[in-house]
Amino acid sequence: MEIIVKLYGDFCKKAGTNSIKVTIGENETVDTLLMKLGRRHPQLVETILDPTTGELREQFNILLNGRAIQRLRGIHTKLKHRDEIAISPPETGG
Repeated sequence: MEIIVKLYGDFCKKAGTNSIKVTIGENETVDTLLMKLGRRHPQLVETILDPTTGELREQFNILLNGRAIQRLRGIHTKLKHRDEIAISPPETGG
């Protein structure tokens, strides 16, 4: 099974791309996806997750097929084949 991870803003620079394909197994979650992504792009995941708790930092946005994972089961949300994850940095206003 495969997931597409789309990156926005500074995350594109950190990863060197705006889209990453990640192979997942049955019953994997956003948490395990981030662990796999962290092996390829550690600085990206270190920015998104709180190193003390392992939870998603509040200011970051992760969408699963257009829905905020915070409104689902957070990083424990289950994934399925062809899901699309979008990761974007906090929005800055002026």
